[in-house]
Amino acid sequence: MSLIYTFSQFSALNEGGAAIKTSRSIREDEYPATFDSIKTVLLPILGIDEDSSDYLVIGSIGKKPNPDDVSGDLDLGFEWEKTAKTMGVSTKKEVLANLYEELKEKLPDDLGFDPEMNLMVGLNILSIGWPIKGDPRFGIVQLDLIPLSDLDWASFAYYSPDYRKGESKYKSAHRNWLFQSILSAMKDVVTEDENGEPLDIDTYVFDFSDGLFKTRKTFRGKKGRLKNPVKVDGMPRELVTNNPQEFLNFAMGPGFSPDEVKTFEDLLAAIKSPKFKNKQNRAEIRDEFKRYLERTPLIMPSEIDTLQ
Repeated sequence: MSLIYTFSQFSALNEGGAAIKTSRSIREDEYPATFDSIKTVLLPILGIDEDSSDYLVIGSIGKKPNPDDVSGDLDLGFEWEKTAKTMGVSTKKEVLANLYEELKEKLPDDLGFDPEMNLMVGLNILSIGWPIKGDPRFGIVQLDLIPLSDLDWASFAYYSPDYRKGESKYKSAHRNWLFQSILSAMKDVVTEDENGEPLDIDTYVFDFSDGLFKTRKTFRGKKGRLKNPVKVDGMPRELVTNNPQEFLNFAMGPGFSPDEVKTFEDLLAAIKSPKFKNKQNRAEIRDEFKRYLERTPLIMPSEIDTLQ
């Protein structure tokens, strides 16, 4: 998975409601009763205690200031490895495939109707048409089940600002593209060509669900040097860490805590701080961020131009 998600995956995850054709947006005032029904019906099927820390509500739902503010869908993360052990399987895809079959069998009886479902194998997401307030007469919202490797990491990576408290003007995606921009400017040269130019490099990727990964890329081409590096065939990406503090130490340098970089504004201030270890990369980080955002529907924060 590259650049957090590929740009098509990013759009699919952020537009909301695309996988369930019968779905609509959900209002803030509809969320509590809807989530109550999810806890009552779905969590027991997943083998999750509603009072446990084995699941994570992802996104800004429940954090918007007005009762009629809407969200395109609901996202629920769960630790897939625990579920995999219960099922006797070993991969995310197997977990979701088994869940798909189990929910197809159980949900019609539990909900009183046969909900629309969509297993998106490429995204590792299982979407369910969930009844708003637990009653399909109120409409259907898309509920995405997202397998997570570590909930501590996911809580950090997926953190959404609380807009009721004015924590940020921007979405969590703005912060995370800025994180990826920091990583994009951190290229480790493995080998050089005869002219001293990088030939093989290690690059770093911020993955929402799984952690910080290192990927080997090369400028070697069949007909000579490539303009842009490509992944080295047969070399899988390597997990560097899924510990939020270790990630910040690597990407930012010592002296930054997860609570200090919850929002885009927080992270931008941290990059401008004297403590930031890669001060020489600030202009490149700014340019990478702009390049990423220009390919998404997100608004461009004017503050990024203060990064020099």
